[in-house]
Amino acid sequence: MGKTAEYELTIDLNTLKHLGIGLYSNIPAVISEVVANSWDADATRVDIDIDTKKRIITIADDGCGMSKTEINDKYLKVGYPKRDKDPTITPKGRHVMGRKGIGKLSLFSIADTIEVHSVKDNGRSRTFEKNGFIMNTDKIEEVIRAGKGPYHPKPVNDKNIKIKKGTTIILSDLKKGVNAVEIFLRKRLARRFSIIGDEYDFSVSVNDIPITIKDRDYFKKIEYIWYFGEESKSYAELCINSRKQMKIDGIVDRENEYRITGWVGTFDEQKSIEEGNNTIVILAWGKLIHEDVLKDLKEGGVFSKYLIGEIRADFLDVDNKEDIVTSDRQSLKESDPRFGKLRKYVQDEVLKVIQSKWRDWRNENAEKKALENPTIKKWFDQLGPDNKKYARILFSKIESIPVPDPEYKKELYKHGILAFESLALKDNLSALNNIGDSADFDLIKSIFTSMDELEAVHYWQITRNRVEILKKFENIVPTAQEKLIQEYIFDHLWLLDSSWERASTDAKMEETIYKEWRKLDVKLNAEEKSGRIDIRYRTAAGKHIIIELKKYDKKIKATQIVDQIRKYRSALEKCLKKSYPEDEHIIEVICILGSPPEPSGQDKENREILRAVGARYITYDQLIRQTTDSYKDYLDKQKEINRVQVLIDSL
Repeated sequence: MGKTAEYELTIDLNTLKHLGIGLYSNIPAVISEVVANSWDADATRVDIDIDTKKRIITIADDGCGMSKTEINDKYLKVGYPKRDKDPTITPKGRHVMGRKGIGKLSLFSIADTIEVHSVKDNGRSRTFEKNGFIMNTDKIEEVIRAGKGPYHPKPVNDKNIKIKKGTTIILSDLKKGVNAVEIFLRKRLARRFSIIGDEYDFSVSVNDIPITIKDRDYFKKIEYIWYFGEESKSYAELCINSRKQMKIDGIVDRENEYRITGWVGTFDEQKSIEEGNNTIVILAWGKLIHEDVLKDLKEGGVFSKYLIGEIRADFLDVDNKEDIVTSDRQSLKESDPRFGKLRKYVQDEVLKVIQSKWRDWRNENAEKKALENPTIKKWFDQLGPDNKKYARILFSKIESIPVPDPEYKKELYKHGILAFESLALKDNLSALNNIGDSADFDLIKSIFTSMDELEAVHYWQITRNRVEILKKFENIVPTAQEKLIQEYIFDHLWLLDSSWERASTDAKMEETIYKEWRKLDVKLNAEEKSGRIDIRYRTAAGKHIIIELKKYDKKIKATQIVDQIRKYRSALEKCLKKSYPEDEHIIEVICILGSPPEPSGQDKENREILRAVGARYITYDQLIRQTTDSYKDYLDKQKEINRVQVLIDSL
């Protein structure tokens, strides 16, 4: 019989392909399995050396090492139930990370040749047992295909084992390049373990440079942080640039004593978020077991685009309960109730708190950021108190949108302010609350592309208000029109002339004129006095205007009108000359009548008589008809002009 083999690996080819070559997809995930084994071996340091020229990765620890029996019965036995057969607490008091005994196969996913050296301290005798072997993927597959029995790794001569303690694994014939691995590996390992550092007596170095918590490279970029329990406050202290911090109890299930430690934070800006870094990882016993719980929750709020976090939940990997970590040790089984409780807690008790606080805190800071721009500050300072409240909402919306390009943010402010001004005209600034993300601002940009659009909205607003007044005159009896005219005419001179945008007057001047008018004797009889509705003085477009309304059913001669308005005009000229002696004054008198002046058959002559004293007349019916006709174009195109309102309402 031949010599008995020193080492033996028994594995099915299909198992090798699925649990080895295809187990993990990246180098950091694979190295993590080796680091976890070093932790379980009570190592105090792990040194990872990457030789880019030789394309070799060496991982050496100073742990307890392995005897030949342990190598064969545990390390080379795929699926060895570590938690069932061995103590789960190491001599140093560490809870072990390993469980299924398949992590070592992940090495085959990045290297075709794996060489293991291990030195075991045999205890009291102070003798050291040296063991070593080499495994090769091609040779394993060759043996299995030939059906020649188990695969026997090639032993390494004791003389070639130079280490004095622990275990060293040498990975060669790498399947992936290693030129850019060092920085990437350092950062990824720092993020995959929470037990690296002096606090845990566990040092991990890459090319002689120790990994520290700072290698996670995101604490300095975190703006707000929420930490779970007082024992996690140290994470908040690492966030030296954070603006706000808040403690959450971390109690997932009080009855079952499920609780978490760790933290969740939000980045200050979108540009601070690296690709693949917008995640909340879950760890157990200090090692990553779920790469991102955030994707399982499908949170759609804007705040979620800024999230990052590390949750340690040891209750998900309890020794006497079913293993819920998947084979690749990077995710959890969704069907497990424990994971369900954690997801619900994160969704209901963590993210809802974060969303509310994030919005409030960002609103506080958004105004400060926005007003750093002097142009925006000038605009903001001119707003009234109520509109400033909505401007702050606009600022918070813009600042909360993930915008990596500062120029694009300026565009958002440009179109946002245009939209704000338009919404203010419509008394609809509350619509700003409906803006959720950059897509909504893209819609705003499509509406408010220039000042011309804003001017159109101003025109739309003015015209709409006028048409609303005109609609009140529709379908009412003629005698009722005089009350409506009386109600609106003196403050809406556009009813007489569309170019007269706004009626105005000097209150003191008006009082003086009315005193003069009261002195006048315009020789009205009792019937005429009862027929008078009102008379007013206004200014518009550089003119001084006297407006006199007569009752709808009142008949009056042109000569009577002239006698009355001459005295009103003379009194007005007297007041104007006294108050503004150097100015020339244009005075126009308008009489609004129920019907043309008498005699009715001499309308042309009657108009000439009135024109001679700077007066004209218009009937109630003509006033309404002419004003409506002047806005005919608007009424015909109301749907087209209404486009802006419809689009805004759709936000």
